[in-house]
Amino acid sequence: MRIEPLKGWHRYTEFMNAETDPRRRAMLDNMRHHLKYECLCDPEIFDTMVPSPEYRFYGSFGNAVLKGMDEVKSFYQGDMWASQASLVELHIHRCAPADWGVACDGEWYQQIPGANLAADGADADPERWYLSHAHLSWFFPFEEIDGRMLLVGEICYIDDPGSTIQPLDPGDVLTLEEAREAWRAL
Repeated sequence: MRIEPLKGWHRYTEFMNAETDPRRRAMLDNMRHHLKYECLCDPEIFDTMVPSPEYRFYGSFGNAVLKGMDEVKSFYQGDMWASQASLVELHIHRCAPADWGVACDGEWYQQIPGANLAADGADADPERWYLSHAHLSWFFPFEEIDGRMLLVGEICYIDDPGSTIQPLDPGDVLTLEEAREAWRAL
């Protein structure tokens, strides 16, 4: 399966276009741009957040809690971007914007280099790419600052026991440049 990072962008856009409240529309617009910047390793992602965001992961990533911009930047720039694991496809089944923020559930597909998995102790060929799949629910609280709706953080519940990792066929590996080209075509 070749991942399609634009699926999440388009789904957030559908929810945004159906929303009548301008603050909630702004939150959904932020979320789709946040996803884009995350996938494309774009430091613009940090402009979608409050100055001191907090991320919480339950059921995966060692139940990590990231406090403050320095820890969040380290997560993206080190853990995700430097490891070449930024490309994801998000299937959003439900999305509920509210005055406090946005709650969603769906499925997460992520392309991961085998070298990363092997370094974490998995039985993986370091020369291959793998596809990770998990069900998750995520909650993104927002705060209005200077007329902009900014992400306060992420609260993610990941079904790690139900997740899968399978090898990708070489022809199904999406490059970062191919993903950038797809977003430029919008």
